[in-house]
Order: sequence, then C-alpha cells, then structure tokens
Amino acid sequence: MERAGLKTVPRRDGLALALLAAALVLFKAWLTRAAGVDMHWDEAQYWEWSRHLDWSYYSKGPWVAWLIALSEVLFGHGEWQTRLPAWLAHGALLALVYAFAFEVWRQRAAAWWAVALVLLTPTYFTLSLVMTTDIWLFLFWTWGLWAAYRALIHGRSRAWLEAGAAVGLGTLTKLSIGLLPAAVGLAVLLVPRWRHQLRSPHLWGGLGLMVLLMSPVILWNAAHDWVMLRHEAGHVGHQSWSLERGLVFLLEQAGALSPLIVAVGLTVWWRPPAEPGPRLLWGLSLGWLAFFFIKALGAKVQLNWPAPVYLGLLILLAGHLPQSSALKRRLVYGGFVLSLVLMTVAYFPYSFGLSARQDPFKEVRAWRAPIEALARQAPAVDFIVVPNYKLAGEVAFYWPRPLPVYVLSTAGRRFNQHDLWPGLEQETGRTGLWISTGAALPAAFTRAFARCRTTAAVAAGTPGGVLRTLHSARCSDYRPVSWPQPGSY
Repeated sequence: MERAGLKTVPRRDGLALALLAAALVLFKAWLTRAAGVDMHWDEAQYWEWSRHLDWSYYSKGPWVAWLIALSEVLFGHGEWQTRLPAWLAHGALLALVYAFAFEVWRQRAAAWWAVALVLLTPTYFTLSLVMTTDIWLFLFWTWGLWAAYRALIHGRSRAWLEAGAAVGLGTLTKLSIGLLPAAVGLAVLLVPRWRHQLRSPHLWGGLGLMVLLMSPVILWNAAHDWVMLRHEAGHVGHQSWSLERGLVFLLEQAGALSPLIVAVGLTVWWRPPAEPGPRLLWGLSLGWLAFFFIKALGAKVQLNWPAPVYLGLLILLAGHLPQSSALKRRLVYGGFVLSLVLMTVAYFPYSFGLSARQDPFKEVRAWRAPIEALARQAPAVDFIVVPNYKLAGEVAFYWPRPLPVYVLSTAGRRFNQHDLWPGLEQETGRTGLWISTGAALPAAFTRAFARCRTTAAVAAGTPGGVLRTLHSARCSDYRPVSWPQPGSY
C-alpha cells in the first residue's frame, strides 16, 4: 500500500483555504449585485420547492430545497439568502480539491495548482454563483471519488463508508452521481488486485449507507409513479447518430474549461500515468468523458453535464505543473487571464457594448424590476397563472406578497413539479392574474373565467435593450374546467 501518500495537510494551508472560502462569499455577494444577476429560473424553481418541503421532487432530490428553506429561516427571504449555501459549498469544494490533490501528489504546490485550476475554470465558478444542484454534485462527487481513491490506492477500507455517504447525499441532489459508483464498481470488478475489496465489510457497509441516505428519493418516487425516473429517461433518449454533434460537444467543453488549459492538459492526459493512484483518476475520468462523447453522438448533451468529470483531470494536470516547462506554465497563466476576461465580459456585457440579445447571461437579468412593477400596477388578485414553470419560479420569487402560482396545463408541454401539487380547482370563483412573455391570451384559459381584462405590459429593460416583455390580464370568477394532461416527462 502507498502509505507514503498519507501526509497531513499543513495547518497554514487549512487557514488559507478557510479565508479563501470567506472571501469568495463576500465577493459573490458583491458580484451578483453589481452584475445584476437576478434569480435563474432553476434556482427560483428550487426556491418554490422549498415552500413545499417534501422527501423529493419531480426532477431532483430534496437537498437544495431543504437548504434553501433552512437559509431563509435563518436569514430571511432574498437572493443572497437563497444562494448562500451554494457559496459555502464552493469553498468546501476547493478545500476538498486541495486535500485530494495533496494526497495524490504529496506536495503543496500541486495542491494549490489544483485549487487555482478549479477556482478559475469558468464552468465551476459560474455554476457556484447560483443555488442549483450542480455545485452540490461537484462537492459530493469529489468527496466520493477521493474516498474511493483512498480505499483502492491506500487500502483504507473505512473510506468506503465515506464513499457511500457521498453518493447517498449526492443522490439527494442529482441522480447523475450514479455514474461515480458505477465506474468505481466496474474498476473493482475488472482489476484483479482490487477484487478482494468485494470481501470488505466496509464496502458493503458503504453501499448500505448509500441506500439508506438515498431512501427518501426512492420511497417518494415509489409513491409518485416514479416520475423522476420517467423524467431522466428523457435525457437518455436517442435522436440520430451525428459526428458533427460529437465534435461540437468537444469544442463546447474545451471552451467551458478554457482552451489554453485544455491545450496544456492534453500534453498530460494523452497517456496513462505510471503510478497507480494517478492512473486510477486518469482511467475513470477518461471513461466518463468517453461516455458523454458517445452520448453526444446520439443526442444533445448539456454543457454542464460532464463538468464533474474534469475535476479528476484537473487534479492530474496540477501534479505536473510544478515541474513543467516555463512555456506550459505561461500558457496556464494565459488561460487564467482568458477565463477572467471572458467571465468579466459575461457578467458585465453592456459595459463592453454587447446588446441584450448577445448577453450570455440574459436568463438571469431583469426579473425583479419588471415583476415588481407589474405587481404595483396589477389590480388585486387571489392567484397567478403562467404558461410554464420557468416563469412560475421567477414570478413566485419576486412577487411582493405570497400568492399561489399555477402553471397552465396544456397538451403539448412536459410535466413539472406543479403538476404534483394542488391545481386551479381550489380557486373556484376567485380572481386570477395571467402573466406571460407573449401577448395573446390562450383561448382555453379565457373560457375558464367569466371575464378577462388585459393590463399594461411591462418591459424588462437593460442598458443593452429589452430582454423580454411581461404581459398580463386580470380574469375574474374562475370556473373549473377539465384541463388536458401534459404530453411528456
């Protein structure tokens, strides 16, 4: 066993990581306000979930909703209160990356390189800025991978319990963490010197702990017609084989990581490392990347899906940088500068002359002001109806006083969490407000009320132009009708 790899993280580095985490919280609080980063529809959706605490939800586990609810109980309602757990998770992720890299390479310089690579990669920083499932997936993935590494490479069988805890908690966040135990389990079966792990009570204890922690998601889905699995099945569907889509996937991923960093990384990742520990990270990471590439050949892969894969690759790269050539280090520094420039332009696009249409983060701009303006001018109503769950989250979060928000059921749309909650039938005889980004009122909707009267539209303006316009109509005396069921999951 490689007991030489077991070294204690220097106390001064632990203090530095704690200070870095605190500084990042303060910086993100400033950045989101200065850059006008309103709620993304995903985090607004999870905030809605936090108002209906449950053991799981339509598309994700309950972890994020639980933490949002806790943060609001402690600090009140608001954007930074909703995002604070994610900001703290980012600091914890960097600490885990440091400890993981320190154990792999047994040197402080490599560990700090790993921290810098993860911190300054646009994908990880941007996804840590908002309260979605991604930052928690990164955290639990890194913890679980590190635990499996210690169990397999250093023979610390108790680490299987940590791996089980990490995957179990990760399942409460996002089902894609299942790729981690699947790949590690395959490695244990295929590598002869690791098969004795199958006789370890700690490995089976870790699996039991994983199942126990993920049981809320399993039991909730069993009681709700397995809607989460039905939803996830839509992500694994096949469209048609396309080499072009695969090449686009690789280019998008290189851009998300920073092209210069990828260029330097390829000089390291192209061949298997000599030592067992780095070779394990190399094999698992490239195996996962191959999985996503093959998936991209058959169907669209979202930009953030493969992001956990690169954490292991960046730790591998970090171990080579302290001894690498001056040219390679300069390219990495250039990659850091390029990342900072791109992120600055993305967060402050109008300062660089970009239009609203060119704004890469237009989905998180100009929600608060137009929704609050619409609330000020709208007549008194009892509930709100919107055409989709994305708009539902934004309206619910920014509406000045709590009101029920419903998503109109139509034959063409997909199911969402709103379909599992009580619907419009409980609003009989009451007055509602229709809000949408389109001007036309659905005919089926108007027939469900005695009368509807449109109100003034409100534009979501930015220095780069109008992003969207919110249209509304006040409809009185709701009369229950039979709404069509959504068409897919």
